[in-house]
Amino acid sequence: MGVMAHIAGLVAAGVIPRPIPYADFVSSSTTKTFCSARSGMVFCKAEHAKLLDKGTFPGAIGSLQLQTMAAKAWSFKYAASDEFKAIMTQVVKNAKCLAEELTKYGFRIVSGGTDNHLLVADLRGKHITGKKFQEALDAVGITVNKNMIPFDPEKPGVTSGVRIGLTSVSQRGLKEPEIREIAAIMNKVAEAPDDEANLAACKAQAQALIARFPLYPAGSFDD
Repeated sequence: MGVMAHIAGLVAAGVIPRPIPYADFVSSSTTKTFCSARSGMVFCKAEHAKLLDKGTFPGAIGSLQLQTMAAKAWSFKYAASDEFKAIMTQVVKNAKCLAEELTKYGFRIVSGGTDNHLLVADLRGKHITGKKFQEALDAVGITVNKNMIPFDPEKPGVTSGVRIGLTSVSQRGLKEPEIREIAAIMNKVAEAPDDEANLAACKAQAQALIARFPLYPAGSFDD
């Protein structure tokens, strides 16, 4: 059995290899890179289909939310589109770009880079903990998660690293030039995480950047 919750959108778009031909069962959420409603999906080989259907309904699910079903149905169709594939392709490009840029600033990227939407940065070379960096970036409007690194000397609640995902910014339309700007902001924050003036300047820069990519562009709701 395989789980592809984090990479389902990349798999659907054909950007990375698919686990489905090799596993009897593959489960996934429909959020994260699949970019849909909060729910899930399970794939299986033909010989297991009846058992899976029975175990799902009425076995595990007694009441279905029709709005969630509708959202998922739309998302399955959208995942097959050229538009979605272009976004997922850009997600990987943006992740690789951020990994390269952070490396230039002295961050060590765990595993040396990334082939998907995520990267983990080792912060020890910047002399800052994951907890401190996460909190400082929150203050300027950049969201990351503190994350342990292999053989981490820090406690799980502190950590020596952060995990960074590129799906949301890629959906908004940001590409490599903007990712380089984000990396520069992140480095400024890491250099002086307690300097209120520095954080205020970084926040203004981050707000000016994202303002160029509105969540709902003009014409989004036109018929």
